[in-house]
Amino acid sequence: MIGVILAGGESRRFGSQKALYELEGKPFYQHVYDTLVASSQFEQVVINTNAQLKDAFKQEVIVDDSRYQGLGPMAGIYTVMAAVPDDAYFVVSVDTPFLTTEAVNYLIEHFQGNTTVYRDYEQIHATIGIYPHKLKKTIKQYLDHRDLRLRALFDEETTYIDVSAVPGHWYQNINRPEDLKGV
Repeated sequence: MIGVILAGGESRRFGSQKALYELEGKPFYQHVYDTLVASSQFEQVVINTNAQLKDAFKQEVIVDDSRYQGLGPMAGIYTVMAAVPDDAYFVVSVDTPFLTTEAVNYLIEHFQGNTTVYRDYEQIHATIGIYPHKLKKTIKQYLDHRDLRLRALFDEETTYIDVSAVPGHWYQNINRPEDLKGV
């Protein structure tokens, strides 16, 4: 399985590039990267980003396919699937710096070959999930038709794991600097 950090967003609501924002002395992306590596679950961990940010990271970077630049998480997932073939991809957005190894390991323990994502009572956390390689062709079709909703990939076989199965607020998505207050 490949670990994928999605770090190509524009961070408009945040006001500066979230991937590079420092929290406790290191950038968001490093928090997520360190957690994925510490889980010891991945053959490889890569950062997916856009051409403008490609030199900002110390780790291996895969730049979005030029045909799908700026098309969000689905473009990132497709690009990594095309560049690094494997059976499955653990995908996490860079703006979840509180991700824990327990959360990573728990999701992987429940992966049975189909799309597997976390959810809570409010929403599906589509950017904390496992996407099988068999979705690559479908993702390309959605991208070509500019249907960019990750939820389009969910079907009756999708496994949903409640975030409450892993204690804490590790899944908190940081969209604005004020989201960090009181954390």
